[in-house]
Amino acid sequence: MKNAPLLLTDLVISPFGASANEIIEVAKCADESGFNGVWVLDHFSGKVVNRSWSHEPFTILGAIAAVTSRVNVGPLVANMVNRNPVLLASSFSSLQSLANGRAVLGLGTGAPPGTKFALEQEMIGRELEHEGSKRLKRLAETITSLRSIWNGDSVFQGEYFAFNELESVVQPDTDLQIIVGANGKAMIEFAAEYADGVNIRVGPSIENLIDLAVSLASNAEFEISVHEDFDYNHPYGGEFEKWMQLGVSRRACMVNAPFDLLRIAEIGERLHGVSD
Repeated sequence: MKNAPLLLTDLVISPFGASANEIIEVAKCADESGFNGVWVLDHFSGKVVNRSWSHEPFTILGAIAAVTSRVNVGPLVANMVNRNPVLLASSFSSLQSLANGRAVLGLGTGAPPGTKFALEQEMIGRELEHEGSKRLKRLAETITSLRSIWNGDSVFQGEYFAFNELESVVQPDTDLQIIVGANGKAMIEFAAEYADGVNIRVGPSIENLIDLAVSLASNAEFEISVHEDFDYNHPYGGEFEKWMQLGVSRRACMVNAPFDLLRIAEIGERLHGVSD
């Protein structure tokens, strides 16, 4: 496997039940070994997974950006329901400045009503759209308004968001790369139209969904990645050659507390050897 083609591998760090310092140590470990990126989930309550607490992702990501030098950093994925696009633009611009251009914005529609992660929105009285088409419409408007802010537009009027005489929000000459989280056909089609890449949750139909993403990719820069659990017992943290053969360019592998830094470092160094 030493001569296997390059497949980028990221860590997705779960914020549930871990201290901020523990999360930062995992990120430093990833940066110093052989991983290509570090993501943090966007959840404010540990209750959704029966943990005692969670963390605000941009706060943690800013700290990670300040103590790393090589890995990409970003939220996977920021929940559009909880974030006004102007405030999201400010948060991401600040992160991009700290990361010196290494930040990528993962973005998603949030949980549908009736699912376990919808509990967070119920806690704070946020109304969730039952129709998937309406959630996609809101996400499209979120992305459109973000790009409008990056273009320096001062006025935006949509169904969900509006701003007027807006200026001086984002640091000039900063990148805005958007990756949309997906677990089905509609979201992949959406990502191909509105985003710079798609991150697909691994499930029973994963091969068909990857095939769809590959067929819809508008250019070679459109990134197709998969989201799976990190396997401490696998020499590369999980599936490797399979994803390459299907046309995937990046794996995002989730780790939960308690973290095994020694094993993460060993696997990271092995991955670094594969990519040499």
